[in-house]
Amino acid sequence: MSAVELTIRDGSVSDLETTFALSEHAMHDSGTRQGIIPPGRELTREHIEADWGRQRSVVEFIAAQPEGRYVIAENGSGPIGYARVVRFPHMEELTELMVLPEHQGRGVGRRLLQVAWPGDPSADLGRVVVAAGAPSDLSLYLEFGVMPVAGHWHMRQRTDVYLERRAQEIETTDPGVHLLKPDRAVAEWMRLEPQAIRHDRPALHEFFARDRNCLAALDPSSGETKALCWVSSDGDIGPAVAQQPGGLVPVIIAALDRVAMTQEPRYLSVFVTSLSWWLMRRLRTLGFGVFWPSWILCSVPLPGLDRYAPTRPAHLL
Repeated sequence: MSAVELTIRDGSVSDLETTFALSEHAMHDSGTRQGIIPPGRELTREHIEADWGRQRSVVEFIAAQPEGRYVIAENGSGPIGYARVVRFPHMEELTELMVLPEHQGRGVGRRLLQVAWPGDPSADLGRVVVAAGAPSDLSLYLEFGVMPVAGHWHMRQRTDVYLERRAQEIETTDPGVHLLKPDRAVAEWMRLEPQAIRHDRPALHEFFARDRNCLAALDPSSGETKALCWVSSDGDIGPAVAQQPGGLVPVIIAALDRVAMTQEPRYLSVFVTSLSWWLMRRLRTLGFGVFWPSWILCSVPLPGLDRYAPTRPAHLL
């Protein structure tokens, strides 16, 4: 594809639903090629519309953040790819880089990154991305100043099997989990999250405080918050953070219990990092398996991913 055939322009609010549908087609194709989605399973308009209804608020929040970038590649037929970056005080997160399957392998993704992530990361402003794809896809991100720091696993289990296995857990040492009021939830996230991911995201957690409930594990003697987890009314679990690696377990299990018993979806899903050994061990005992593997890449070390569980849906770390 020549430069004449491809143009890059800024995206706007009116483009959000169109590029979301583009991302659904790109991810469906990737999942089919990787064997995650069975061959022949069609991506329907109804499926895309349902996902848009569930994820719209997160997408609109990201698009509304100041100093971000949202760029679209198009040819004579319309949009064929896009990239979006959201900026937090000391980190830029590439939330999406999507190209329609029939246009992949032609340099469209590189062109988009050159506009969305110009120059190099700095000591004052780092870069992070959650990326799915083949090794060749990951190599593209390395050209823009990030390195793999951990795996990013989408873990999944059937809800009925999960409830059966939970009923068979005779003895657990899980501490009690409580629902925090929004103001306290945001304050606790501001205290715990920077220790794990090296940057803070106050606007994100203020948004989650309006959109989700915050579960917390508290120290029984001091009342201090030991772990936190957001969970939405649509069954999205995450992000979660804890003071210690094993501390993620009770809040994630409480969130799974909550979704299983109130939403009753066919499958339960949660994202974990490959460093979250304690959490993955517990999930494995409950029958969870890796459904969709990805990678977390960053321009700086992230100090506490063993005590952090990423956001679902996976638009952000």
